[in-house]
This record gives sequence, C-alpha cells and structure tokens, in this order.
Amino acid sequence: EDSISPVPELVHADGITVEPNATLLAETVVLKLNGGLGTGMGLDKAKSLLEVKNGDTFLDLTAKQVMCMRKEFGQNVKFM
Repeated sequence: EDSISPVPELVHADGITVEPNATLLAETVVLKLNGGLGTGMGLDKAKSLLEVKNGDTFLDLTAKQVMCMRKEFGQNVKFM
C-alpha cells in the first residue's frame, strides 16, 4: 500500500469522445462475480443459482445477456 498514490487528475467521462467499435467485443470477456455462497442468508446453495424470474437463475440471466450481445453485435463475447 505504500507504493499506491492517488491519481492526480481524472478525465470526466462526458469529456471523452469515442467511436463505437463492436469488433472490440471479440476481445472482451464478461466475468460475473456474484459474491458469497449465501450461507449468511440461510441459503444452501450459491446465490447465483437462486430462481429470479420464470425459472431462470441469476446465472441464466447473465448467460442470456451475453448470448444477446453475441447475436446483436455479431461478435463472440466470452463469458466466464
């Protein structure tokens, strides 16, 4: 921690001009972290396996989001 120093100045996001480039998604990995196992909440399984809507779990919904990105942008977005 002794070698960490604050950033002198941050650029505000609204001051950045970026041209969309969907091909960069082929180099992108979606890494989903869902926290702990849920034992503190009295659960007997990972929270990502909880059913949230129409039989889908949090993990199912995340996977579906990635599949939609792949289809919409025509790129092989990786999912871990």
